[in-house]
Amino acid sequence: MFGLDMSDWKTKRQLMDELTERGIVMDERVFRKFVETNNKKFFNHELDEYIAHSSKGYIKTSDPEIIMKSIEDGKKRALNLLWKYSRVMKALGEEINLRVDFETFEIE
Repeated sequence: MFGLDMSDWKTKRQLMDELTERGIVMDERVFRKFVETNNKKFFNHELDEYIAHSSKGYIKTSDPEIIMKSIEDGKKRALNLLWKYSRVMKALGEEINLRVDFETFEIE
C-alpha cells in the first residue's frame, strides 16, 4: 500500500501518519475504500494477501488463522447489526422475516 510496510500490526493512525510523512494526504474514508478494494481482489484471487483488521490495527497477510479471526469478528458485527435491526422493526410494530441475498447483499 503506497510503499507502506504492513507486515506487522499497525494502527490506522500509524498508517495515516506514515502516508503523511511521504506527502500522501488521505482521509480515513479513502483508506477504508483501499482496504475494501484490496480485499475484493483477494476474494477474486487477484492478490495473495488480505488486509486483516482487529483491535491491534491492520496487517497485510496470507496467514489463514489471522484472516479467519478477522472475518469472524466481521461476521459477529454483521449479525449483531441485523439482530438490532430486527428488534427495532418489531418494536415499531413491523413483523419482519429477514432474508439476505449474499451475492448482492440485499436484505428482503
